Amino acid sequence: MTSAFSKSELRQLIQQAGAVLTANNFGNATKPAPSLYPHQWNWDSAFIAIGLSHLNQVQAQREISAMFRGQWKNGMVPHIIFNPTASDYFPGPAFWASRINPAAPDNILTSGITQPPILAWAALQIYYNAGDTRSALDFLRSIYPRLCRYHSFFHTNRNPDGNGLVYIIHPWESGLDNSPRWDQIMEGIVPKEAQSVLRTDVNIIAENERPTDHEYNKYSYLVDLFRKTQYDQGQILQESPFIVQPVLFNSLLYVDLEARERIDTLLGADTGVIKAWRGQLKVAIQTKLWDETSGSFGDYDLKNRRLFLKDTLANYAPLFTGIPSQAVADRLIARLFSSEQYWPDSGFPLTSVSMAVPEFDPVKYWRGPVWINMNWLMIQGLQKYGYHSQAKELTEKTITLIRDHGFYEYFNPLTGAGCGTDQFSWTAALLIDLIMKYLSTGAGINEETPGSLVNE
Repeated sequence: MTSAFSKSELRQLIQQAGAVLTANNFGNATKPAPSLYPHQWNWDSAFIAIGLSHLNQVQAQREISAMFRGQWKNGMVPHIIFNPTASDYFPGPAFWASRINPAAPDNILTSGITQPPILAWAALQIYYNAGDTRSALDFLRSIYPRLCRYHSFFHTNRNPDGNGLVYIIHPWESGLDNSPRWDQIMEGIVPKEAQSVLRTDVNIIAENERPTDHEYNKYSYLVDLFRKTQYDQGQILQESPFIVQPVLFNSLLYVDLEARERIDTLLGADTGVIKAWRGQLKVAIQTKLWDETSGSFGDYDLKNRRLFLKDTLANYAPLFTGIPSQAVADRLIARLFSSEQYWPDSGFPLTSVSMAVPEFDPVKYWRGPVWINMNWLMIQGLQKYGYHSQAKELTEKTITLIRDHGFYEYFNPLTGAGCGTDQFSWTAALLIDLIMKYLSTGAGINEETPGSLVNE
């Protein structure tokens, strides 16, 4: 196991991470990276706000408020709000043409889809970490109507069976883009003609670390379908070949609803509707997304009415919710620590795809590399089920990975080498949160008492 860190090391890492977030700030929001991602992304901003909440409460609050500026009139918070000063990016506003739907915001350019829902969770973390709780409560009050519309969008537009489970309409909505989870469905999509794809990512990042042109052609096909329907949710449900209820997305929604319920309580609002929905969602995750034979959670394909299973880290997302029983959690966690699956004997855990499956690739985007946000989720899941020493070990290995290899988007689990873009914001933000929680649990360091690593 990694040896304890010194106080000066941890302070320096927090300062370096803070510098990444400062450099990537463009007004009231933070871009995920300097060149590859020059706009504001939905779940990126949530992770970024959690890290900022330890350093700058005001900026953390602005981060969430800025994301809600792009909210559609139907309540959807888009996955991208476009930075008007950054024009050299694909897919840009012209590709999405989201203004063809009257629900799109009037004066802000956005994409036409959403991303995993954790904005309420992030807002609540800002409150918990606040130095000025009165200001944080005012912030929660200010965004509360938007939070209500945000959750209502999913319940009203993406919950066709009425069982609480919501669906996504594009791999980009999952947050896991080119994950093997979607291969079977995507292979069945055969566009009649090649889509217009003018990629800029492969001019910045090595092609072998990014999704393929073949995958982008199918991503573009789906967006073309959305444009043809003018982003009508009902029509997309009927016509799209990609309608999936993912376990990661719904697990994050469950936690977001839990945060919303606590915000309701803080603000003196009624919790009944959210509590009932959360109860429904819990049962649906336990039953509809669970396969007893394999002992695994999976994703439900609504078009073909089938549960499909791919051995990737997303299967373990319910650990973050606390929904599985202890027996089920024990069964899942045993696999996480398998050197044949997610925890390499040498290198760094956790791989985003099991090393035991043929789709595993240590450097290709969501097909194998370590992602800091997934480690962050799993660390909290381990703690919920009493695996405190394992959570501490994974925390230490994650901190060491970033300390030794940089603030990369994702990492080769076999070597630790950084992949994708550098100076990645959620890597920096979640490192800050990991360090602060690491110290709060009483983890030892090999110098004087920790004191304040933020304000010294």
